[in-house]
Amino acid sequence: MTTYQSRAASAYATVNLESRSGGSGGVDLVILLIEGILDRIKMAKTAMIQRDIGQKVKHLNKALEILTEGLRAHLDVGAGGEIAQNLDNLYAYCSVRLLHANSRNDVAALDEICNLFTPLLGAWVTIRSGGNAPEAVQTLADVTRSLKSTMPGMQRLYGSNAYASQAMMGA
Repeated sequence: MTTYQSRAASAYATVNLESRSGGSGGVDLVILLIEGILDRIKMAKTAMIQRDIGQKVKHLNKALEILTEGLRAHLDVGAGGEIAQNLDNLYAYCSVRLLHANSRNDVAALDEICNLFTPLLGAWVTIRSGGNAPEAVQTLADVTRSLKSTMPGMQRLYGSNAYASQAMMGA
């Protein structure tokens, strides 16, 4: 297992990553991590509805950990170009929305995150399926570009210093 896989696996420790991914590489890991975020959000929503604060916090913290340590920390924005930059912005935005959902018990914020990650997951699944590699990468570029246009401005939602403070904290 590479260092990347090892660090990503530690953020997703509740699943036997090697057996699920078959050791087939980064794309499978990204898919597993996104599925993990979506699963944790689903569990957190259930906990919110049931007013189980402990479980809500546990699941949202795990979703945030997967997002920051499993996905965002391993982006190479310099080498990844527009796709990596759009993913970085998406992950930063979703980190702030997870914190907001946790502090305000905001189910709508969780739904928003799921709505942002679902097409992204689909794009990664398309890439994994092989086929025409340039076409699959173009699909990912198109999805990240469209997600960028659907995310409200971080500054408009949280004020001009919110994004900068989140970026400095590495969230």
